[in-house]
Amino acid sequence: MKLFFNRFFIMLKRSITQPVNVAMLVILLLLAVIYRQIPASQKSLYLPVAVICEDEDPDMNAMVEDLCTTNSIFHFYKVDSKEAMYDEISAKNANFGILIPRGFTEKALNAGTDTPIQVYTTKASLLPSLSRDEIFTHIFRFVSVRVMKEEIEKSSLFEGIDKTKLFEAIDKVYQDFRNGNEIFRVEDTTGGVYNELTREEKVEIPVRKLAGLFILTAGLIGIATFLKDSDERLYLRLRGGERYYMRLLHIISCIIPMSVITWPVLWITEGGNGLLLLGQVALYTLVCIVYSLVLSILIRSSSVYQKVLPILITMAIILGGVLFDVSSFDRTFRIVSMFLPTYYF
Repeated sequence: MKLFFNRFFIMLKRSITQPVNVAMLVILLLLAVIYRQIPASQKSLYLPVAVICEDEDPDMNAMVEDLCTTNSIFHFYKVDSKEAMYDEISAKNANFGILIPRGFTEKALNAGTDTPIQVYTTKASLLPSLSRDEIFTHIFRFVSVRVMKEEIEKSSLFEGIDKTKLFEAIDKVYQDFRNGNEIFRVEDTTGGVYNELTREEKVEIPVRKLAGLFILTAGLIGIATFLKDSDERLYLRLRGGERYYMRLLHIISCIIPMSVITWPVLWITEGGNGLLLLGQVALYTLVCIVYSLVLSILIRSSSVYQKVLPILITMAIILGGVLFDVSSFDRTFRIVSMFLPTYYF
């Protein structure tokens, strides 16, 4: 046991002083410090919505004009055609699109459903259901009195009553109710701290993926160190299990420092449950140790490994999610990336 610890500490000291390992440790620590120093930016929650109104009804056109001047989380604006709407959505200028078809108002007032308002969304569209509520509210404001009057005209309960005066009274009551302070009292707070809907966002830094890459790279460096020592005949007298034991010590001594630094770095940048993060780092470290050990058994020649090592590191960078989002890859590249430990961290 004493011999084990002596060898382990010698290898640990050797791995920590290697320039590549030192550089990776420093980079991780600097990223954590930089992340803490960068303030969260205020980003306006601004969701543009392209609107086409093919309905020629005056109330509906007035509703659309009012909708486009409404101050809310959504910015409704008119476009001239479906093609223009599709172009706006494709160019990401519009969150989604709304089409009010010809004859919608007439059909809706008669409880018809064959000409509904069309909502054109994508997977990236945000809060389309909330926008439908806002549009419905506007429609109700502009046609509710009209619906009431048409129902009065059809009803036999109001026969013999002067409907002109009744309608004038309904209009007055409705306007007073809508514009009065009984339901909503609007107070202008211009000049205050907030004047639009905002949310805080941190600059995206792939710290986790970079840490996963560094842990794997440390394991690969451990293999290179063992093969170099083997070429220099330092382990010539070792047989069987002893050689596997030394191979494993090299890998662990290189990986452990990187794993120890990764846990507090992730806790600083991600927050959350520290014990859960510790478990994730420990499990990933174990995966990288096993991966490196298997690789060192398959490739026993130092000259061959020196040619393979740059390829492995390049694949881990490109397919490990450090530079690119793995979910955006096609099926073939995703399958290849699944053979790298960085895919799972």
